[in-house]
Amino acid sequence: MAKSKRKSTRRQPHHGAKSTPSKHDKRTRLDRRSATRERTSKAKVPLIGVVATLAVAMSKMLDPRIAFRLPIIMAGAMLASGRRTAANWLRCAGVQADWDRFYDLLQTIGKKTTSLSLPLLSFILKKFDPGEGGCWTLVIDDSPTKRFGPHVEAANLHHNPTPGPGDSKWIYGHSWVCVALSMTHAIFGVIGLPLLSSLYVRKADIEGLQPHYPAEFRTKHDLALELCQHVMQTLRALGSKAGFLVVFDGAYAAKKLVRSLHAAGATIISRLRRNAILLDLPIKAAGKRGRPRIYGENRIDLRQLASDNQGWERIDYACRGIIVQAQYKTFLATCKITGGPVRVVILKYTNDNWAAFFSTNTAMDVAAILKTVSDRWSIEEFFHDTKEIWGAGQQQVRNIWSNIGCWNLCGWLYTIVELACWDDTSEQLVDRSDRPWDNPDRRPSHADRRRRIAREMLQNVFFDDLQIATERGIIRQRLEQILAYAA
Repeated sequence: MAKSKRKSTRRQPHHGAKSTPSKHDKRTRLDRRSATRERTSKAKVPLIGVVATLAVAMSKMLDPRIAFRLPIIMAGAMLASGRRTAANWLRCAGVQADWDRFYDLLQTIGKKTTSLSLPLLSFILKKFDPGEGGCWTLVIDDSPTKRFGPHVEAANLHHNPTPGPGDSKWIYGHSWVCVALSMTHAIFGVIGLPLLSSLYVRKADIEGLQPHYPAEFRTKHDLALELCQHVMQTLRALGSKAGFLVVFDGAYAAKKLVRSLHAAGATIISRLRRNAILLDLPIKAAGKRGRPRIYGENRIDLRQLASDNQGWERIDYACRGIIVQAQYKTFLATCKITGGPVRVVILKYTNDNWAAFFSTNTAMDVAAILKTVSDRWSIEEFFHDTKEIWGAGQQQVRNIWSNIGCWNLCGWLYTIVELACWDDTSEQLVDRSDRPWDNPDRRPSHADRRRRIAREMLQNVFFDDLQIATERGIIRQRLEQILAYAA
């Protein structure tokens, strides 16, 4: 059977206008208040430990009249399984007839993302402050989520980074720009902790949102700069004296983003295009009047340097938890993206496969540059886990603020679970004794960490109920067997 030729033109969504108004108008429902309407005051299975502490601290950033609902909805998201819609969160949390107030909370979370991230940053600073001579590593990237239906606000076609064999190179849904903190665990290696995310709205969709929202078009570079500056300013305001190292892929290596972050005191590491315009260092002419030159006169061709078999050196560096050996070339150059000198590193994978990276810190070691580039992959692991484990993008909410709140809530839960399990050993996180075919030395996944916390939440509730039960030994043993399959 002949394969159909893939079209190069981009498909556009064709959705008709909404034919009839909603039959579930909230304003009409609130006019008929029910005297028997039950109010949800606590979760059916409450949060525990560090997760509960951070959830309460984040709730204090909200209005006291609605703050108590945040730990409830986070408890429901922790226990939800299957398709993790917002309704599934509320069901697992035990929300009663005031469920509509929790949907309102999702909108409030979307509007208060910057203030809600403050307790997380404060906790991270107290636990991992690198000190005056240390450095925070921030990672920037974006990722899409699939959505369906014509009435999802701000949804449109975006580039699909992982199309697969049967999927399109375009995806209909939302695109999220995220900033994460890259931390190195003593046992489990590099872990990315998402802090804040912003929704990227295409310029073609701004006009449709302006009648309802004060929306203006901002590029992904603008959103990334805003997120990074907020995190850097917040950590400095909290008392951190450490420096900042910002790493991202080549798509974000733009003049506005790089120069703004570099002016704020951050070191930038990113990938260079193969046809990037690089110039040599300017020659200082003795006795010549006028302002000194910023760029050299001779252009450096990356392709020519990479194809030359001479001048390669070998290096051992840490790449995602293991020590690898590679060939590299390094030199100093000037680049118009940064507006000054940079250290360029050409890394050779195979004879025809190579990549070039740059650092705005010309004194930085080559091994440190390559390690930082490989650590950028931690944000890709977050994107995978937050979609597979937390179901980010599955919440089935249409309002733009609700979508922003749900995505950030999934990211914060990812960070909170990693922080809560940071000091636990592999034996505490997962027991593989009943799986003899599994590798006992395999690193515990994020799902194992989430499952451990969910099991403890259920254990506390079940074992508290056993205080009034008879034959506690037999019942306790039976419950422990059941809990092995929970969450």
